Amino acid sequence: MRYVQRKITDLLLWLAAATVGATVLFLLAALLLSSITVNEGYAQVQPQEEYIEIFITSNGVHTDIVVPVSTAYIDWRRKLPLPHFGGVDSTYYYVAFGWGDRRFYMETPEWKDLTPGVAITASLWPTRTAMHVEYIRSKLIPTKRQRPLQITPEQYQQLITYIDNSFVQQDNGRYMHISGSGYSGQDTFYEAHGRFYLLKNCNNWVNQGLKSMGVRTAVWAPIPYAIMRHLR
Repeated sequence: MRYVQRKITDLLLWLAAATVGATVLFLLAALLLSSITVNEGYAQVQPQEEYIEIFITSNGVHTDIVVPVSTAYIDWRRKLPLPHFGGVDSTYYYVAFGWGDRRFYMETPEWKDLTPGVAITASLWPTRTAMHVEYIRSKLIPTKRQRPLQITPEQYQQLITYIDNSFVQQDNGRYMHISGSGYSGQDTFYEAHGRFYLLKNCNNWVNQGLKSMGVRTAVWAPIPYAIMRHLR
């Protein structure tokens, strides 16, 4: 009996050590690869040039791409009808996009709702994804967690294509809405393309969007710091 207990204890200790070791390696890789810059020659547009101001926002764990609701290049309300959102009207200024694990999104409105099963599955197993979309009423103010980025019309159109291609679309071009989803009257979820796992997560999606425009960013960005450090 003692032999079995000792073996179980050894196994649990090994699993704990392996988990800690993998976490340390992941963070070290994130810090190292986030310091390697792509699109080094990128320069923000000058004040006299035409530009669109977007934001990259972070809550410390997850990042979003935030863009104007309507410009000469797209009115997102045509793709994201206001009736899908219970409390949104035409006065809202921005729309935020975040890509991630579908089950995590659906079952974790707050961090206290996170269960080990959801966390482990989202981290280690390629899972279905969803797009989280939120309308924002007021103009954002630049902060450490709300970084503005001024891009050219050409870059914005590249970003539009990147975001648009991330959604699962119906035959009529409308995004496939997940009915009854969302945390408030200002947000909801749509079906998305791609599979989510630890090495290809929500922050990598934002980072790839920056790469698609030729913006200076990290070669790999699994954590918000890896993105935000290049937008100072």
